[in-house]
Amino acid sequence: MTSKLDTEEAPTELRRRRVFRTRVWIGAGAFYLAYFALYQWGQHGPAPLRLTLALLPLLAVAWLVVAMTARIRQLDEYQIKLQIPGLAVGFATMIVASIAMNAFSEAGFRAPDSPALLSLIGVTAWAFTSALTGAARN
Repeated sequence: MTSKLDTEEAPTELRRRRVFRTRVWIGAGAFYLAYFALYQWGQHGPAPLRLTLALLPLLAVAWLVVAMTARIRQLDEYQIKLQIPGLAVGFATMIVASIAMNAFSEAGFRAPDSPALLSLIGVTAWAFTSALTGAARN
């Protein structure tokens, strides 16, 4: 019965998805903890401490990139086809938001100047598009 095959997830795929989500939660938690430490203590103290605190969020982001790369390599052709639109829309939205903020700033308006805001805009667009395409289930 092909409909049963199309709707049920194989145990291996279920395990891979769970491992990926666990890695993402670990990376996101590490990022938020590192960013909180940077926000609390990054303005004060000796230069080596400030440099270390500035690099900690980048380590968490590197963890997330490795997790995403490993997950993409495990996906089949159909799953990749679902993932690519979300990534593309998230990236394009972040670029457009960056250009818009820069244009408003150059025109003399007060525009938010925050890489964190741009990242949030891109990730939100990625998540929304992934939910629309059905990639969020993968």
